[in-house]
Amino acid sequence: MAIPMNLSAKRAAPQSVNPVVSGNIKYSAQGDGRTGYVVASEVTTGKELWRVEVFRVHLEPGLEEDVQWVFISDLKLLDSTLLVRDEKSRCYRVDLATKHVKKSQCP
Repeated sequence: MAIPMNLSAKRAAPQSVNPVVSGNIKYSAQGDGRTGYVVASEVTTGKELWRVEVFRVHLEPGLEEDVQWVFISDLKLLDSTLLVRDEKSRCYRVDLATKHVKKSQCP
């Protein structure tokens, strides 16, 4: 007997995250649910200047993959630091000069 497969996703699409602009640089959130990135690009040309991995999701074998995905949910600029929050309310700080990422307490 054939078992019907349900191919629909178990989670809703991630919320859109507004980019942050400072001077001629736009910082935007990107990712595929397995990895979250911040991308810096020139406002005037759209040229990507750099990309940094903020977090990586370690998937649990045997569980549906899409229900484990995590996306960036918010970006905020604070001086020379970009504050990044994910859907699980974990926070990170990206030093815009060094591109160094570290986990942080959420403000």
